[in-house]
Amino acid sequence: MGTPRGRNFAPNGHQTWPFAYYGRGSILGVHVRKFLAAAGSLMLVGLAAGCSSSATLVNHPVGASGGAVAHVGDTLDLKTQAGRDFHISLSKLADPAQAVNQGSPANGKRFIAAQFDITNTSGQTISINGDLDANIIGSDGNVYTPTHHALTECGSNTVKVQLAGGKSGTGCVAFEVKTTVKVSQVQFYPAAGTASDYGEWLVP
Repeated sequence: MGTPRGRNFAPNGHQTWPFAYYGRGSILGVHVRKFLAAAGSLMLVGLAAGCSSSATLVNHPVGASGGAVAHVGDTLDLKTQAGRDFHISLSKLADPAQAVNQGSPANGKRFIAAQFDITNTSGQTISINGDLDANIIGSDGNVYTPTHHALTECGSNTVKVQLAGGKSGTGCVAFEVKTTVKVSQVQFYPAAGTASDYGEWLVP
């Protein structure tokens, strides 16, 4: 299913990502670079290295029974870096999507819009930034990170969502993927991959 390299299997059967594994082709390598780029400071290298040693995969839908795994439309229970719980669903995956003002993707690529519905189930405010947290895994095994394009399918929804306790909102993230590559998985790493867990939906 295009599973990226670097995944380990813990004794309890959970799949984990070692944070120290941040080579160019690794998922956490992508998030380390996102984290440092967003902060704009190399001083945060030490902070990134000191974060949790692994992130636990969450792919069992809220309320599902048995060994069901999440697909588009399902809701997952994740935590922020500060341990605040929130529910997130991949409510829509528009493939292909259209750029606002008739913009075009690069040659041999198409736009994709991933829409996330988020509910803050904690009692404190949370902030989500899809540009730092979301990825697509292609059928070629490569990680595709967000692109900074406004897409028609996103409407007024942006990549950033801030929610008070008990409130809900919607974020939308744009991607640019090769036309020859199918979407295998959509992943969501809270706080640019520095939280204790991450979510994954299979496509379709």
